[in-house]
Amino acid sequence: MDTGNGLLMHDNARPHASIRTRETIASFGWTTLPHPSYSPDLAPSDYHLFGPMKQGLRGKHCETGEELKNALKTWLKEQLIQFYETGIHALVMG
Repeated sequence: MDTGNGLLMHDNARPHASIRTRETIASFGWTTLPHPSYSPDLAPSDYHLFGPMKQGLRGKHCETGEELKNALKTWLKEQLIQFYETGIHALVMG
């Protein structure tokens, strides 16, 4: 399994910040994005992308990870540029 060049975002809760966890993440060569502990107001699932994606993929059944990956790629390609502009603007402007 190629684990290099990963980017991991997790809150800084105690289980995630333990020495063993940090060593494991470092051994994979991953970069950890800073995120405040226990911040439900900053939940990644609230970002612009995930609500519409959930709605767009509702009812689809994927048997394999590859099918899921293809369904996600298809959905992402179907979105208009304005969709992404709105999401990026919301991240920057709040």
